[in-house]
Amino acid sequence: MESMMQNRLKKSMSILSATKKRKVFCLLIVFYFAALIFAANDAWLYKTPVVKVTEAHTEKARTAQAARGKKEVYYKQVLHGVVLNGKWKNRNITLRNEYSSSGVLNQKYRKGDRILASVNGQAQTGSVEGLKRDVHLIALIGALFILLIFVTEKKGILTICTVVVNLGIFTLGFSQFLKGEDILKTCNIMSVLFAVGTLLLLNGFNKKTLAAIISTLCVLAVIMGIFDVVTAHTEAMDYSTMEYLGSLDNPDDLFRAEVMLAGLGAIMDVAVTISAALGEIIHKNPQVTFLQLFHSGREIGYDIMGTMMNVLLFVFGCGLIPTFLIRMNNEVRFLTIVRLHIPYEICRFLIESIGIVLAIPITILIASLFMKLRLQAGGKK
Repeated sequence: MESMMQNRLKKSMSILSATKKRKVFCLLIVFYFAALIFAANDAWLYKTPVVKVTEAHTEKARTAQAARGKKEVYYKQVLHGVVLNGKWKNRNITLRNEYSSSGVLNQKYRKGDRILASVNGQAQTGSVEGLKRDVHLIALIGALFILLIFVTEKKGILTICTVVVNLGIFTLGFSQFLKGEDILKTCNIMSVLFAVGTLLLLNGFNKKTLAAIISTLCVLAVIMGIFDVVTAHTEAMDYSTMEYLGSLDNPDDLFRAEVMLAGLGAIMDVAVTISAALGEIIHKNPQVTFLQLFHSGREIGYDIMGTMMNVLLFVFGCGLIPTFLIRMNNEVRFLTIVRLHIPYEICRFLIESIGIVLAIPITILIASLFMKLRLQAGGKK
């Protein structure tokens, strides 16, 4: 009788839980579409005039020589629209636009598009500055958030929180740099905050999280120590090919900051995976020996090492696609690009790959000692 009552109670609880989830999901969908509607009608928030295209007339203008002897067709557009904000609101306006078939530097506009423009109100004409993209941005961000919450529930909410917190850390850190703070000091603080904040928010305050935090910071310290030793005993690096230096007085500091932050996520992932797995092994079998734990952690590390290194490779590689295409399209050889234009990206990839490999034994050692010693201390008490 009691078992029947318990089964009914469990069924009732599961039904209530499923109903609550459906309500939350429906509420998220409603909020999502409300955000899209708001973004589609938020022209009043912009200082730049926003024009809604009501008519678009396109005609072929000319054919010009493109790279590698190819021909590229250029088109002219006459766009008629209505200004949606500012002092020219509700005025009809005519805009002119030219775009190429490749669409590298410009694009085609269609009826219904909302365009940012500079307006000559007296002549009721203007020039196109670009497409208003906030609706597309909110659509993508909203879809990501809904999928995270729907698929992973609480973990999805925590993931969103970590992204928001990390964006805040980035903004605060680089605003301090722009105010004159030392970039290395700023990035050191940011690295610690990223590791501690992300791991605590996602996994809570427990032994596995503490082991992962300590492991991550130790690995980061080790790879930066290796980097400093190597650079101190080799010739000075030539930073002349490093992009986006601007007016920075010491490019070495900028590169060290890039190395410090580039592979932090991959190192944290390795540390968390191994710490969580070893914690589960100890929970299931408290009598497991340190040597057995080490072997288990090593096997786990072997499984994730290759995928994490490839993740790093893909991240660095996708950022280099425009560089390769533009230079190879201008007859620069592949090996020349590798040798002269991307040595620092290769260097970052190799350093962070070393970090992933080192994260395996360091995390196994710290997590095993930390959790086994805590378990033994708890048993003695």
